[in-house]
Amino acid sequence: MKRIHLTPEDLVRVRVGAPLGAFAETMLATRVLQRPDAALFDGWRRQVRSAMPTDFGVLADIVPARDTFVDLITPTKGARSLEAGIEALHLASNREICRELACTVRHRAADGEAPLPTWTAGLLDRRANARASIAAAAVAFHNAAFAGRWAHVQSYLDATAERMARAMASEGVEGLFAMLRPHARWRTPWLEIRRTPYCHDEYPGGRGLLVVPSLFASPRPVLLMSTVDSATAPILVVPAARDLADLAAAWGPRPANEALVALLGRTRAAALEAVAAGRTTSELARELGVSPATASEHATILRESGLIDSHRRRNAVRHELTTLGAALLDGKVDEARRTA
Repeated sequence: MKRIHLTPEDLVRVRVGAPLGAFAETMLATRVLQRPDAALFDGWRRQVRSAMPTDFGVLADIVPARDTFVDLITPTKGARSLEAGIEALHLASNREICRELACTVRHRAADGEAPLPTWTAGLLDRRANARASIAAAAVAFHNAAFAGRWAHVQSYLDATAERMARAMASEGVEGLFAMLRPHARWRTPWLEIRRTPYCHDEYPGGRGLLVVPSLFASPRPVLLMSTVDSATAPILVVPAARDLADLAAAWGPRPANEALVALLGRTRAAALEAVAAGRTTSELARELGVSPATASEHATILRESGLIDSHRRRNAVRHELTTLGAALLDGKVDEARRTA
């Protein structure tokens, strides 16, 4: 477990941040690919391994399965697109990269792990090809990992950040922290982060905390801290996907599934696909081109079949896939039968 001590000064500076961006998610996806304990991504790992780029080892050297990795995310934070992230990597100061490398070396030595490969020293020499090699490997792996779905993932993370911000605006910091369960738990004055093994405590010291959702911060939250700017708030990167339904929503619409159409009917199959991204009844009606009453009827049938869940929030009812609905939508018939 890792504990973050939040003083009253920290609590008034807790914020929800924008998602990290394509380069950062690609780095975190590198880690998840190597972690069998991130069981939610088993299916994704099988698909990606069938199309692995040959230079993946470059990324695995600096972002292995373990919790300690070379943090190239903090130096490139705020870069939304993959191209902007790579540009930020090339422009990152040698001072910051040097400190990130030193921090990783120190943690590896303390844990009795092997040192970093010798080629990583080239990250401090702009004439070397180390940063270019990482950039090329990141582009190749990003294409394999997201398979053209990045726009959907980005939209999903944006929507998740907006929900977190709304919860904080309406329910305060405790409302935001409640959304982080089971990955984190607020026990005044500590925010306890589920981590293994035990990690030392952190004291932001009045800087606050920036909470950011990520698809590939799995299976546990990741805490990022600047090594060069002591005034910058730590970034707590939390998993945005909790189950198969969330993962299905993140990947966005699927190609037409004629077997699903034959089973449910074209409109109801379209309704199930739309709900994968999370929809209110009004949004569902607009997407299907039907009246709200008809959309509500479709949602009721899907809910009674165990394919979706519906939750009222204020004046709207929001629908989301169940694990059974996600499995059926993905064509995982055997898994759907087991769930049923």
